Amino acid sequence: MNLDLKISHILITIIKIYHVGGIAMSKILNTQINGVFNRLEKQELDIQMAAQCLIQAIGGEGHVYVKGYDDLKFYETFVTSSSERLESSKLLDELANLVELDTTDRVFLFGPYYSEEMAEDVSKLIDIDADFVVICNKPKETEFPDHLFHFVNLSTPRPIVYTEDYDKVVTPHPIAFNYVYYEIYTQMVEMIRDLDL
Repeated sequence: MNLDLKISHILITIIKIYHVGGIAMSKILNTQINGVFNRLEKQELDIQMAAQCLIQAIGGEGHVYVKGYDDLKFYETFVTSSSERLESSKLLDELANLVELDTTDRVFLFGPYYSEEMAEDVSKLIDIDADFVVICNKPKETEFPDHLFHFVNLSTPRPIVYTEDYDKVVTPHPIAFNYVYYEIYTQMVEMIRDLDL
């Protein structure tokens, strides 16, 4: 009986330690996510300019062509087909060639990082003088011509939460992208209502 009591105390202690650790991890995650939101909020003007660029396609009877990369590719369907989609949006991959873009069209590219594939698409869009928006983490090593297009930095370049083993986990690209997307989406809704489009 005494052994059972000791085992119970040990289990209760272990549960308390993990519970406290879980609370601490939750607070760290909360603090770090708020830090990402604060960094995104500081880009308010960039987000507004990006939104206006995309909204011009709707007002000009063009389309917003969308392409996601890597871990954010799954947002293509949300942006083009959900109940909270961008008006007049289509997948960029539906075009046989980028030269099919009209002057009333806009392009919306997003990914966790500025990948080689995204860089190739950006170069092609610059070459044809297209108006477009890029949302990703700003690269440090690569030449990044962000003065030639509308750019929003995701502000999520690395994992943000330390584990008990001192590993870092949770790279919140989707949360950051959602924040920026909903900023753009709400501005689109307001403009459509204001202009009665």
